[in-house]
Amino acid sequence: MSAHPSSENSSSPWSVINAVIGVGTALVVLLWVLAFMFEGLWSLRPKPEVAEAAPAAASAAAPATAEAAAPAADIPVLEVTIKPDNANPLAYDTKSFTAKAGQKVKLTFENNHPTLPQPHNFVLGKLGVDKGKMLGLAMAAMTLVDKGYIPDSADILASTKLLQPGQTETIEFTLPTAGEYNYICTFPGHGAIMNGTITVQ
Repeated sequence: MSAHPSSENSSSPWSVINAVIGVGTALVVLLWVLAFMFEGLWSLRPKPEVAEAAPAAASAAAPATAEAAAPAADIPVLEVTIKPDNANPLAYDTKSFTAKAGQKVKLTFENNHPTLPQPHNFVLGKLGVDKGKMLGLAMAAMTLVDKGYIPDSADILASTKLLQPGQTETIEFTLPTAGEYNYICTFPGHGAIMNGTITVQ
C-alpha cells in the first residue's frame, strides 16, 4: 500500500516540469504571433512619398547638391549606448534613434539589469529587413546555441555576441542608405518585445 503514494510523488515533479515547459512554449509562440499581427497592422500606415520629393531635390541649385553629397568622412561618428530597460528587462532602453546616411555608428551594448539579469544580444538587420523577418531569423536561430543565437543570414548588417549578465561589447558599423534598419535580441523568446529601429536620413 505504501508503494502507490511514493509512485505518485515521484511522478509529480515531472508533471509540473511538463506544464511549465508547455506554458513557456505557448507564451513564446503567442508573443511571436502577436508581433507579426502588430507588424501587419503597422504596415497599413501610409508611407511617406519619397518619390515625389526627388524632383524637388533635383531642381535645387548645384552648390546645394554638392553639400548634400558630402563624403561620409565628414560625418562625425555617432556613439550610442543601449542597455536592458529598467522598467522591462526584456526590452531595450533605447527603442529608436536616428542617424545620417553613410554615418559610422559606434554602439555599446551594456547587458546590465539590477533585478532580472538575462543573456541578451544586439542583432541589426540590413535596410528593408522588417521586424517580422527579423523575428523569423530569430526563430530560425533558436538552435544555434554555440553561435550565441546569431542567425546565419545575409540580412544581418552587424551584431554583438551573446552577452551574459554584466558583460559589455562595442561594435562599429556604417548605415549606408536612408531608410529604416531594425534591431532585435535573438535570444529565444526575447525578440517580440526586445527590438527597435534606427531611422537613417
